[in-house]
Amino acid sequence: MTEGAPVDRRQIANGLAQVGLGAGDVVLVHSSLSAFGYVEGGADAIIDALLAAVGDGGTVVVPTFTWGANHEAERVVLDLVNTSCKDEVGIIPETFRLRPEARRSTHICHSVAAIGPQTDQVMGEGVSSFGEGSTFHQLYELDAWCLFLGVGFSSCTELHAVEEYMRVPYRSHRDFAGSTVILEDGTEMPSQSVEFLRDEGYTNDFSRRRAVFERHGVLRVTRIGAAEVINVRIRDIFDVTREYMREDIGFLLNEESRETLRKELGV
Repeated sequence: MTEGAPVDRRQIANGLAQVGLGAGDVVLVHSSLSAFGYVEGGADAIIDALLAAVGDGGTVVVPTFTWGANHEAERVVLDLVNTSCKDEVGIIPETFRLRPEARRSTHICHSVAAIGPQTDQVMGEGVSSFGEGSTFHQLYELDAWCLFLGVGFSSCTELHAVEEYMRVPYRSHRDFAGSTVILEDGTEMPSQSVEFLRDEGYTNDFSRRRAVFERHGVLRVTRIGAAEVINVRIRDIFDVTREYMREDIGFLLNEESRETLRKELGV
């Protein structure tokens, strides 16, 4: 394919097959439509290809996060139908969540939308952001894939699940008491969500962790149009990272933050 040529559904399907996505799989998708160049059919073409790849027995999950807008607010209203996620996670998840067959979970900051027979399982309890009972815990249990379409490991929310599991000292929990979730049928319910927030003065650096996963041989990589596509099991992300964090609890921080943490811990 020449540079700048449009991407069609056949090319998308071939690329997904090359990185191992197949019938019956559960997959969480981080994405950037613009990274592909011009895609015939736009976001819907990507979504259709994903659903076709996993078939009737598989489930596609996308982030519909509202962390940027909500994590510092004292009280929040999350309307599952009308609260957009486009500004935070892009046009593919926004288009996906608006499909009639999609369901959206109820976490105030880290909701997801899903289509497929495992949807009930991946919704999570709407309480923990990344820990036990959360969507990310459920995806681990389901041995789901994490698929990056034109984005890198800076978008790898799954790494936060390791931070919560390890109870890193640079994050702490907050609840959203007084906040409200409006369900698809208009019913209002009090939020039960708890967020595991990074303390002021600390910054993650997830992008550099790709090299670690490459060394462990767990990544499947190809290109579709101008976009790099990476597929990796969520269990591999979690299990590999956990081993490094057992040796260095600041493994997922940038160097400045790691030094700050060392001083605070006296090591």
